This record gives sequence, C-alpha cells and structure tokens, in this order.
Amino acid sequence: MNSKSVFPISLTEDQERLLREYARMLFDVNKQFNLISREDTNQVLGRHIAHCLCIAKQNVRKGAKVVDWGSGGGLPAIPLAIVWPDVEILAVDSNGKKTRAVDLFCRRLGIKNCSSWHGRAEKAEGSFHYSVSRATAPLADLWEWHQRVEIWPSNLKVERPSSNIWAPGLICLKGGDLGEEIGDMNHKFPDLETHVQPLTLLKHDSYFETKCLVHIQKCGTLNG
Repeated sequence: MNSKSVFPISLTEDQERLLREYARMLFDVNKQFNLISREDTNQVLGRHIAHCLCIAKQNVRKGAKVVDWGSGGGLPAIPLAIVWPDVEILAVDSNGKKTRAVDLFCRRLGIKNCSSWHGRAEKAEGSFHYSVSRATAPLADLWEWHQRVEIWPSNLKVERPSSNIWAPGLICLKGGDLGEEIGDMNHKFPDLETHVQPLTLLKHDSYFETKCLVHIQKCGTLNG
C-alpha cells in the first residue's frame, strides 16, 4: 500500500519516515506491553496512526501547548508531535509502562516536543491551550479535565476565524452514537459548542464508518 493511501494528510518525507519508524517500534514493543489491541498489530499505520492524523487535518497555533489524555503508547501524542513540530505536547497516562514507552519512542525518534506524565488525568498539572484524546473517556470527563488546565492565548485577534486553525478546546476521536454523551456534557457544561465531523479522510476504510472527530470549545471562542 502506498503512503498516499495510508496517511490522510500531506506529509514531508521526513515526517513519513518518522511515522513509519514509530509504527515499527510500536509493533515491536506491543509484543511485551499491551499498548494497542493485539488484533490490530498488523495495521498500526492504517488503523492507529492514520486515525490520529485526522486531528491534524487542521493546525493548532504555533507555540501552543497540547495535552493528550490517556495517551497509551503515544496515540495521538507522538503522531501529532511529528506533524506539529512547533507545538509542545504532553502525553498523560495512569499506566507507568505506557508513559515510559512514550519516552522511549520519543528518545529513539529524536522527538523533542513531546514528553509524558504518569498519573491520573484529574491530577495532572500544567497549562494547555488544547486537549486531545482517542476514545479515552466520556466527553464530560474529558472537558472537565481540559477546563482544569486550560489557558488562553493573550494575543487572540478579534477577526474572522481561520478555517485551517482549531479554536482552543478539546479535539477528540470518538465512535458510535454520541447523543447521550453530548447530552450529559451539555447538561454539566451548558456554555459549550460541539462540532461532530465524520472521518471523511478515511472513508476508503469501512472500519471508520461509525467513527468521528469531535471538537468542543467555549461559546464564542475565536479560531486562529
């Protein structure tokens, strides 16, 4: 399968190389530690890394700080760190073996803009503009974690939003019927805007038919 059919966004040759090397290491380490489903080990690129890259169909602000809740073996933190080199990313997970794996991968790949933190999400410390997640927890929990650590860029411009820049908030990959989750979140946090998008970038693979990308922000938040 050629790279165009695997990766859903445009990449440099160096980014493709790093992503493929990460996939190889993830496959090898998964033999000892359960970082991804054993059933998917032969589809690390198509089912895991390509999935994570859907978040990068739009950019975040240069210099932004991003936290990945429940990162596991670095998904989506490491793929995003590769395609967003000007962004600082923290991979949070309560499993110490998984955070050590993230550190190992980043060290071997030479990734300087991604680090890990071992502990429960509700105890995480730091300040971030964006939260990301891949099927980690209910939306209400994810937003509660996000709002604990969120900061806002002081130089947001009052102008027409950019269609290519995510507004600060939560960007997560989800699957199935989200009606109940969204309803519960809106009940707890009524001042939010929620946008659910199908994964059209991966429409060639029926595996992603019921999966989507969810972007949540405070009402009135500007993009860019």
